[in-house]
Amino acid sequence: DYDNSDHIIELLNDDGSVWNSINLYNEMTLIEDFDIIAFKPDYFIFKIKCKEKNRDFYRVVVNEETGLTKRLSISSKLKLQTWEEYVIDVFSVDFSPSEIPILDKIDGTPISELPNQNHIIVPKEIKGEWMRIIWTNSDYPTNDSVNFSGWIKWKKSNKILVTIYHLS
Repeated sequence: DYDNSDHIIELLNDDGSVWNSINLYNEMTLIEDFDIIAFKPDYFIFKIKCKEKNRDFYRVVVNEETGLTKRLSISSKLKLQTWEEYVIDVFSVDFSPSEIPILDKIDGTPISELPNQNHIIVPKEIKGEWMRIIWTNSDYPTNDSVNFSGWIKWKKSNKILVTIYHLS
């Protein structure tokens, strides 16, 4: 028999009872009221927002739309990341350059070479609320592609302003 208990995450109610158990490697059922930042078991992606941490557990948001929170016991199988660590580790980001201008430097001036709508925009560096992004001049980057770079405001206070893509 295969013991997959190490792949199970138990989300707890405040009284310590189990609200729901999630198998990180094989979650095929829909869980009512479960809507986290990213959950793609086939790609080993489980991203959940942590609101609070104490000695024994994390308080996590299990439903981004309603703000529903549950407890999650602290475990070595979980890795707590800052927003900066999280967003720099994604595949790509997207945003509207008319709403979030791309600047030549932090607090600089808008640049003229903007990415096309279907270009992949990759986060490369974070400095506070600023993110340095890169993209190429072609839809399918090659060795001859020209890379462009600029800075955008990616968050304001605790609100992320860009759309995050974990997968291509």
